[in-house]
Amino acid sequence: MGKTDGKFKERASRFFNGIGSFVKKYELAFFAFGFLVIAALMRVSYFDFRSNDYNNFLKGWFEEIKALGGFRGFGSAVGDYTPMYKYIITVMTYFPFEPLYMYKTVSCLFDAITAVFSGLIVRRATKSDVKALAAYAIALFAPSVFLNSAVWAQCDSIFTCFSVISLWLILKDKSHAAMAVYAVSFSFKIQAVFFAPAIAVSILRRKVKLTSLAFFFAAYFLCAVPAMIAGMKFTDALFGAYIKQVGEYSNMTYGAANLYQMLPAGFADEKLLNMFLFFAVGVTCIFCVLLYRGNYPDTDENVILISYLSALILPFVLPKMHERYFYLSDIFGLLFAFCFINKSYIPFATGYCSMRVVVKYLFDPAETKMKYINLSYVMLAAIVLLCLFAYKRLSEGGEKRLLCGEDRPSNSR
Repeated sequence: MGKTDGKFKERASRFFNGIGSFVKKYELAFFAFGFLVIAALMRVSYFDFRSNDYNNFLKGWFEEIKALGGFRGFGSAVGDYTPMYKYIITVMTYFPFEPLYMYKTVSCLFDAITAVFSGLIVRRATKSDVKALAAYAIALFAPSVFLNSAVWAQCDSIFTCFSVISLWLILKDKSHAAMAVYAVSFSFKIQAVFFAPAIAVSILRRKVKLTSLAFFFAAYFLCAVPAMIAGMKFTDALFGAYIKQVGEYSNMTYGAANLYQMLPAGFADEKLLNMFLFFAVGVTCIFCVLLYRGNYPDTDENVILISYLSALILPFVLPKMHERYFYLSDIFGLLFAFCFINKSYIPFATGYCSMRVVVKYLFDPAETKMKYINLSYVMLAAIVLLCLFAYKRLSEGGEKRLLCGEDRPSNSR
């Protein structure tokens, strides 16, 4: 009896030690799964919320595409979104579920994918599994992220997800794939243009190959092919949604905490809008030229810094911006924070401004003591601090390289 008890205890000990070793080996994966479950429960708790955008637009688009016969309606001009998003809506019409839940589920799935690639980028840049896990978790729980998908039923997580994957591929020096994925991002929403200046800098500095642009145009064209086959005009399939969106709006700003909150209310004029549009183009060109000419190494941290600058400055200086248009900068700001911990107060400030205007739009549309202009001042101060930090870091990098007698390589690490 004693021998039997001893063998049993020995086997039980080996069994539990094995479980302990297994858990220890994959503990970060268990934590990641736990965060995902909590994030999912948090989102589902608000799935019944119906925003004005859903009631006035998304629901009607779903019903109209379903009435057209699903896939037979690919070529329709329903709504002002691109063919890529209408493909998703079309697939949704074949499922017997509440459309509100399906819209939100799709966006929430891309929340999770964005979080995964955010963690991968931070892991690559910092060489820390713990920081990667933290970045993944924060991306899941960031207010502007879950408010956009689970509450608002918007799809900014989709284009942002592909932009983040594109950044990850750029860091891995897979420029052809990066440009193809970026084309998918752009084919979902025009707001992917906020990443374009950073990509232009990477092309000018030969971090991304110029020939990779062919993959961008090919992928963008392929995204529109199903709509063209279904009967949509060539130009409409490629640019129709963007032309419609640009022409729909005439105000300087639509709730975004940007430069144009500093103008008097109702201050809008077509010529002024055009002038400020050219102003934004000029700022973007200055941004690209200065960063292209900089003598600094193209490290992962510097590429992330430039991407954050790009996604933050462009919606700040462009007119006609909406509340959620700083979404991409929120994610890039998260990546920046883990690369430059001592400057994490900058993305915290910009993320707060981004979140605050979204909360006001969703839950407090009436006039309150919260002033958009105050948030725009905070955003401006954060951008100035970020630009000063970028100038110091990138110019110091160049000076150190010059002192060492090194020329800037085309693709340094």
